[in-house]
Amino acid sequence: MFSDFNAMNFIYNLKYMLSGMIAIFIVIGIIILATLLINKLFTAKK
Repeated sequence: MFSDFNAMNFIYNLKYMLSGMIAIFIVIGIIILATLLINKLFTAKK
């Protein structure tokens, strides 16, 4: 089943995995910033 595993293919695919992880962190950051902005704009002033 795993006898045709090529370790170099894993190394070649690390750049794609890294770009995917960076994209995930960017999206999470945008969501956090949007949440903070909406919270600041629409909170009731006391």
